[in-house]
Amino acid sequence: MKKAIITTSNNLVYDNRVHKITLSLIELGFFVVKTGRDFPKTEKKTTREGEEKLFRLPVNKGPFFYFFLNLYTFFFLLFQKYDLIWAVDLDTLPAAKSASILRRKPIVFDGHEFFSELPELLNRNFAKKIWVILEKIFLPGCDRYFTVSPGLVNLYKENFGLEFRLLRNFPLKKRASRVPLVEGKQKIIFYQGALNYGRGIKQTIAALSFLPDNYRFSIAGSGDCENELKQLTQKMGLENRVDFLGAIPFGELHKYHNNAFVGIALHENLGLNYYHSLPNRIFDYAQAGIPVIASNFPDMAECVNTNETGLVIDSMEPGDIATAIKEACENQELRKKWQQTIPIAAQKFTWENEKEIMKDISLLIK
Repeated sequence: MKKAIITTSNNLVYDNRVHKITLSLIELGFFVVKTGRDFPKTEKKTTREGEEKLFRLPVNKGPFFYFFLNLYTFFFLLFQKYDLIWAVDLDTLPAAKSASILRRKPIVFDGHEFFSELPELLNRNFAKKIWVILEKIFLPGCDRYFTVSPGLVNLYKENFGLEFRLLRNFPLKKRASRVPLVEGKQKIIFYQGALNYGRGIKQTIAALSFLPDNYRFSIAGSGDCENELKQLTQKMGLENRVDFLGAIPFGELHKYHNNAFVGIALHENLGLNYYHSLPNRIFDYAQAGIPVIASNFPDMAECVNTNETGLVIDSMEPGDIATAIKEACENQELRKKWQQTIPIAAQKFTWENEKEIMKDISLLIK
């Protein structure tokens, strides 16, 4: 049986895309091993398809984290038997590409981000230069390229002359998609994903002060700005209206979708990576029957407007976000329209449709 190794920088618990890639590679006849790091520490490995190898690194943040991640990944790849490497993002590519050259094995690059344009690198010129250098060294010469939005496909083409295939982060198809709620006393605003800077979470918390008390904000995720968001909530006296649910494994998120009236997919314009993003939460909300409020950036706006799955806004001011939330929750005509359009979009936004672009991966193996 053919064997593929997927390299990542996380602990795999919350990585839905890697799970879907794994399922698709198994369908194509591969035995799959996924690598990552044992941080945050997990009590046990997941029971999902594919084997897991989690590295316990001596450092888990800063430049030495990336050094040790690639060192451990490289030596693992150096002494394993496999037919294909699937490298997730630039932070695992140096190890994966080096091993693929030494072992003469094909390599697929799956770019979930345009790494040198991450918001975390804003105003960090030296760190950004390092990532730009790594992009120039390691990106060329892979056997196949995938990324998650049309804008990123174009960015990779413009900057490196590389032909990326579009593999959007659609959810696995559910037996039945939900329709949006029309009425309800409590209006639950929902966010799922990493609690990182520039994702509109802070502004949405502040927007509650412009909304009646029956509006609540449920936040499913963890990340760099979690403590800051909790402090803001306390400072504004909104503890009773903001629920921090913590990081939820993707297989359990549906339990928190049932009462949600609207989902948040707002990004500040903090670089080209955010500007051209197409976050999977947009598609997850549709499948859960939740209209979305999204930023008026090219890929997000085109998706939401074309499929009529929510509202697109230009402003990140809390008052303007509050206005959009209220419109999405209380405009009965809109909600009745979404009861028709969102289930149609949910049937379209499925991994079963999107994975077809992967079906010729086996041709890479000689």
